[in-house]
Amino acid sequence: MEFIQSVFNNREIAIAFWVIIVVTILIFTKAGKDFLRSVTPILFCKKFVIFYFVFISFLCLVIYGLYKIEIWSLKLVKDTIFWVMFVELPLFAKTIEEAKDARFFRKLIKDNIAISVAVEFLIGFWTFDLWVEILLIPFLVFISALYAVAEREKKNKPAKSFLQGILTLLGVISFIYAIYNLVHFPQDFFSVDTLKVFVLPLILLILNLPVVYGLAIYNVYEQIFIHLKGTAREKRKMKVSLVLFAGINLHKLSMIRSNMHKTIIISLTNKELKDNLHKLQKELDSQIGDNYMKRSKFYVRVCIVALFVSVVGLIGVNAEVSIKDLFTFNFVLDIVRVKEIFTYIFSTMLVVTMALLVLAIGFKKKRYEEISQIKKFALYEVLTAVKRQEELLMEYPPIEDPVSLFTSYVYNAYEIKKVTTKVLVAYENLLTSWERETMESLQEKAILFLANFVSGDSEILPYNAETFKEYYEDKVRNAPQNEKINTFEYDVKRDLEQYVDQIKRFSRDFKSYY
Repeated sequence: MEFIQSVFNNREIAIAFWVIIVVTILIFTKAGKDFLRSVTPILFCKKFVIFYFVFISFLCLVIYGLYKIEIWSLKLVKDTIFWVMFVELPLFAKTIEEAKDARFFRKLIKDNIAISVAVEFLIGFWTFDLWVEILLIPFLVFISALYAVAEREKKNKPAKSFLQGILTLLGVISFIYAIYNLVHFPQDFFSVDTLKVFVLPLILLILNLPVVYGLAIYNVYEQIFIHLKGTAREKRKMKVSLVLFAGINLHKLSMIRSNMHKTIIISLTNKELKDNLHKLQKELDSQIGDNYMKRSKFYVRVCIVALFVSVVGLIGVNAEVSIKDLFTFNFVLDIVRVKEIFTYIFSTMLVVTMALLVLAIGFKKKRYEEISQIKKFALYEVLTAVKRQEELLMEYPPIEDPVSLFTSYVYNAYEIKKVTTKVLVAYENLLTSWERETMESLQEKAILFLANFVSGDSEILPYNAETFKEYYEDKVRNAPQNEKINTFEYDVKRDLEQYVDQIKRFSRDFKSYY
């Protein structure tokens, strides 16, 4: 037991204890056996096995490189395994579902360098006694499950507040406990080993991004290839054309997938596909939102590369390794003089590229401010409507109160449907791909929610609060119903929840414009 506790902390041991119990129970139950029989063939199909091999091989190569430069050691085996299980594997599923362009990967890195990550690490660094952790884990799971159930119904609001108080209290206790240990045992936390454990997930994430990016590329190609039409020979040619057109550009591939009705679906031959891809490229080139910042971003990237080359060059020519050791020339060089020349060159490069980088960043900021001001003007009505709707959001869907439902949601959803349609028609090419997608999703959810009350594409909302109440109550009375569920109210609640989620997503994605 002492050996186990020297490798794993008490919380990890407690979690493993309960996981083993749950897995053991599942294995010996019929439902668990059926689940394993259905999942195993999927997890170990040929394509997945190939991917596992590529991922493990690349991970081993990364770990070996970190080991050679003394960042990784055998002490970090546990943390590496946990990172693979609880970060990398879920990330693969998220990548398949959400990765469409570089924005996904930027957000991924940003989320992993947030202050909350450091706070979570601090809280998790010190754990309670083993018996406390063993009792605490199922208690937390139970309370969290009850909270998830309680927050779905208004009648459970007192229970939700009580459970939220318990979770908050446990969080405060854990934070105070961590601060107490940090004050009394700072030497345990402030060490090189602790620093390595803290930065390891970020380092592994960044170094394994090529595999994650490769998975996203492969996934999109698979989705595109499956829709190809024509003979087997034409399909092979089409695949080559698609690869030559998009290569490893995830944004281009995502645009092909989003516009398959313009490219893949209507193409029966390779020539038709090439023509349609050419038309798509013209359309992409006309998208101001996607292209406006390209030049400024290019300048910044070039300056960063030049800055890196300058620093590496300065280090290289001033190192103890001679140029003759690096290049096998058969003549003698004045190594001291050569180093002096290169030092002047790289020093000049360093100063110039630093100045150019500052100018490039300033140019990029200016361009962003210009396009942001234009977009703020173009999106003013949408931004205002969404902000007004967000201010009227209720903690629980008011499906039992038609007047509140109309004044807080239906009226605003109707306005949002109108202004999003207007923006998508008039300013579509002004938006970036992700902005357009978010806008279209908001429009779609607003239309689905309103479809419960408004038929067709009415120019004027055919209700006021009183007439809507009469209409709503009549629909509730006449809707099919079992002992617990009224189908009309169920549909309204489902569509309203999706609409609210989309309002929150829009506010989050367009935060910089508010």
